Amino acid sequence: MAMMALGCFIGNAQAIDTKAIYFDSQGVEVMVNFQSESTQSEVHRVVFSAVCGQNYTRCASDSFQANMMDDFVTALKYGRFYKYVYVPFDPCMEPGADCIPHVIEPFTEQSAVSENVLRSGYRLQRQTTNTPTKGEIFINSMMTEAGSTVVGTIADYIKGKSETKNNSLSMYMVFTSLIDGKRIPLAVCKVAKYGCDFQPDVSFKELMEGKIHVSIPIGDGSGMGGNNPEYRSRERSIEDTLNALEYKCRPTLKGSDNWMVKNLTCYRNK
Repeated sequence: MAMMALGCFIGNAQAIDTKAIYFDSQGVEVMVNFQSESTQSEVHRVVFSAVCGQNYTRCASDSFQANMMDDFVTALKYGRFYKYVYVPFDPCMEPGADCIPHVIEPFTEQSAVSENVLRSGYRLQRQTTNTPTKGEIFINSMMTEAGSTVVGTIADYIKGKSETKNNSLSMYMVFTSLIDGKRIPLAVCKVAKYGCDFQPDVSFKELMEGKIHVSIPIGDGSGMGGNNPEYRSRERSIEDTLNALEYKCRPTLKGSDNWMVKNLTCYRNK
């Protein structure tokens, strides 16, 4: 269906995933990724990603994390997510223009727009979007489990649930920096009841030619190796997020069954 473009145009200096959904929190744009096992509709992992810069102290603070989770639940309840689409640039949409904007058809996939077309006048534009089906299932389930529809109560409940080891829900935050228009992951933490617990054993390192190296322990010495539920959930969360950030990765494993480390060499998909 054709639609009138709304909102402001976004510069193309930053690589933006047009398949992702976002919400705003305290002046920071947060990408959210609902993850499930296989094709199940139940959400098992939620991963947030935000460009916080090389010094991500503010985004990692307990106060920021608490407010971010409230904003996340608010976005779920009241449909405050948005996405990015490619639309033809229309001078009539400029402030002060004395003409009527055209009805235009947006592109939701970057692959649908060639580089030449982008240079000739297509722009990224922010557009509100409905809460995804997985998000609706998730918030309804959390309200039922929490026994409340109050934003703060629901947020506290899901933070506590994420903190519990080997639970059915894990939530992570990946901090990124914007370098040459590309999102580079810097660190990861696990959402907890009173903040976000850093995962110091997970490392990200920038390599030459736009590549990155990611090291993820997938065993804790318990003899379970990669079958440890807690480690496996974290591993999948990070790998799915790298995919959402448009990285392709080549894995190698090191160590024994008791203590294994997955090393990923990743490069940009585009």
